[in-house]
Amino acid sequence: MKKTLGKEKSWVAKKLSDAKFSKGFEDEYAKLSIGEQLAALRLHANLTQAQVAKKVGTTASAVSRYENADYDRYELQTLRKIVEACGGKIKIVVAPTGKGKAA
Repeated sequence: MKKTLGKEKSWVAKKLSDAKFSKGFEDEYAKLSIGEQLAALRLHANLTQAQVAKKVGTTASAVSRYENADYDRYELQTLRKIVEACGGKIKIVVAPTGKGKAA
């Protein structure tokens, strides 16, 4: 018998309902998202990592680290410099999680 979508929770939905898994997933997604956004912005500006590094006053390897999804030591000032060197702007959103009061 063929299963229909929507009647049962998907594996991902089940995993995301676990608070610890969900937090880890969100953290990893945020890191991946920053690196991907930086690389996309740089490519949209038709710049190499070396060109961005020269504008920012750093090395191409530092720019590469910031574009890497495994990197998790971002500094806001450096992010701003890289983004502005590529003709972009940073937008930070602070929002409640919807889970009520903080612990």
